[in-house]
Amino acid sequence: MENKIQKTGRQFKDTLFRTLFGDSKSFLELYNAVANEHFPDDTVVTPCPSNDLLARFNDLAACIDNQLVVFFEHQSTISGNMPLRLLSYVTDILYLHVVDRDKLYSSAQVLIPSPKFYVLYNGDKSLSSSVMKLSDSFRARDFEPAMELTAEIIDINLNSGEVALTRSTTLQGYSYLIEEVRQNLLTGMIRDKAIVSAIDSCIELDILSEFLTEHYLEVTKVLNWEYDADAERRVLTEEAVEQGLQQGLEQGLQQGLEQGMQQGMQQGMQQGMQQGMQQGLLQGAELLAKFINEGIPLEEALEKVKTASIIKNTN
Repeated sequence: MENKIQKTGRQFKDTLFRTLFGDSKSFLELYNAVANEHFPDDTVVTPCPSNDLLARFNDLAACIDNQLVVFFEHQSTISGNMPLRLLSYVTDILYLHVVDRDKLYSSAQVLIPSPKFYVLYNGDKSLSSSVMKLSDSFRARDFEPAMELTAEIIDINLNSGEVALTRSTTLQGYSYLIEEVRQNLLTGMIRDKAIVSAIDSCIELDILSEFLTEHYLEVTKVLNWEYDADAERRVLTEEAVEQGLQQGLEQGLQQGLEQGMQQGMQQGMQQGMQQGMQQGLLQGAELLAKFINEGIPLEEALEKVKTASIIKNTN
């Protein structure tokens, strides 16, 4: 793992988080901080090589002392699909880079590093849970799941009180830098100035100063890109919500019209039948009274009314 911002040969930009913790020393420092472990500095940390697809969607993954395979995801918005995504990452990495697949068919059990998953969150909304589970996505939940993947969510915002921030100066410095950018934006600074001012403040306070001094322009560009990406996601989300509301309104109106027409037809038929019956009874009574007034016996008059009704309905 090289501690530099990569800019060529990639179809996507490295994030500042990936750059800061992309080398073996910083990766181990981050793991020790979040897991409250104490692996020594000379512990062997082997990055998990990945294809472009994995590198695009997974932030960091490495084997530690050949005992653990650790995955870090950095998120400003928590997605409930993260465990499912992590499941894909871990199976791909184990099969591509860790396990000799020919040995899977032998009788001897294949041993693998224990997977551990962490989602490092620095969004502006409160977390509702500290863990995410694959089983939360299962449609049927009335039994003990036969398969599980659990990811621990860690709030790395500067004011979160998370103890891991006190165990890693790099993580604390990263959180401080992001918080400075946010505060500058809240004061009304334009984005470029807010980022530059935050970087200058960190250097002045000796927070990530060596890294930021060496990669000043690159960090500025990366942070600009990240905030652009966040803004784009927000706009797309808002547009999706508006589109969903519009579609829901149109569907609701259409369904309302269809239901109204059906109900109207049913009511019209019922009213028509009732009116027809009432009119028929009235006409029959009038005709019966006429026949009786003419001196026709009741039974014969009733028969004449019946015959007249049949003839009328036939016509």
